[in-house]
Amino acid sequence: MIEIKHRNTGKRLLRIKNESLRGCKLDGLDLVGADLREFDLSACRISGCNLSDADFSNAKMIRCKIDNCVIKRATFTETDLREADFSDSVFEFSKFINCDASKAKFRHARLNSGVLSKCDFTETDFFFADARASFRNSNLTKANLFGANLTAADFTNANLEGANMTDAKIARAIFSYAKMKGSIGTNGRPWGFAIKSKQAKKPWWKLWDESKT
Repeated sequence: MIEIKHRNTGKRLLRIKNESLRGCKLDGLDLVGADLREFDLSACRISGCNLSDADFSNAKMIRCKIDNCVIKRATFTETDLREADFSDSVFEFSKFINCDASKAKFRHARLNSGVLSKCDFTETDFFFADARASFRNSNLTKANLFGANLTAADFTNANLEGANMTDAKIARAIFSYAKMKGSIGTNGRPWGFAIKSKQAKKPWWKLWDESKT
């Protein structure tokens, strides 16, 4: 028997007659404020649930699929999110600290106003995600940020080597001390700009066609 309780009040939110939540299916449940610390949610399918204010600290969510869920103000501290799929979910104001989210999917997810710090997002997919958030000190090596809204996002000390930011919105984004080697800019070309070699200017008296003189 497993019970999921409220993180603050201890009120029982859900009782499941299983020994583990691994591989479970949860659909359309109200789990606001759920205490899911250290739970094993690997390979779970969670759809249409309200998990706002939930605490997923130290939980295992490997290959967990959460779609069309509202997860505002949630806490993910040292959570194992490898290969998880969070596409189309709402994570506004949520915190991801020291998480391993390598090869995870946040396609079309809303992460605005969130903190995603010191996390491993290697090869993570943020395709057209609203990622107006803080990624300070996170590893986004080879991350897919195609079309993502990165307006005013903070990438201070982040690793964006090999990341793809084609068509992303980066107005007022901060890239202080970020590693950008091999990354693709918003124009679909390697990050940075090429400096054209300056051609020596001819003296004014040589501007006419010398061949005609």
